[in-house]
Amino acid sequence: MTHPRRASFFPLLRPGVLGALLLTLFTHTAGRSATAVSEEKLKAAYVFNFLKFTTWPALANGAPLEVCLANANEEVKVAFALIDGQKANGHPVQVRLLPVRGGTEGCQVYYLREGGVPVVLNQLVEQDRALLTIGDDPEFVAGGGIIGFVYQEGRLQFDINLEQLKQAEFRISAQLLKLARNSRDR
Repeated sequence: MTHPRRASFFPLLRPGVLGALLLTLFTHTAGRSATAVSEEKLKAAYVFNFLKFTTWPALANGAPLEVCLANANEEVKVAFALIDGQKANGHPVQVRLLPVRGGTEGCQVYYLREGGVPVVLNQLVEQDRALLTIGDDPEFVAGGGIIGFVYQEGRLQFDINLEQLKQAEFRISAQLLKLARNSRDR
């Protein structure tokens, strides 16, 4: 009897990023920050793959894709440095730190680490429909964000806010939508 293959996110990971990620995840070091860095590197790898499966029609060929980090601590900075300078869909990825309550001008992606300055995500998305918002707060999608990281059964997964996505001026591939936890649960 054959079993249908479950969609796996790991084939989507770029080999260099996957190697760095696996090395970090399986290297045992003392202290809480090593675990936090590992979690943040995993999230950065996910974000990089979200970029590979998202297109911004208004973005010129070869123009940089700006990933803007809000509330970034040192672990987030280190993790996202792995994707800075990589290419996604022919666009060089540029990672930029946002000041507290900073604007998102020039950003295609807004990543908000949990515990950040309260942001009215619905308003942020309405102001810039070409802005992909990603966060790791458990209520990120419910609060108006587009992609939110969640842990289920000890595994990092993500939900997608389909209502916000319908109004967006970028397109996420059907492959990525299928991998979202809330798409699989329906």
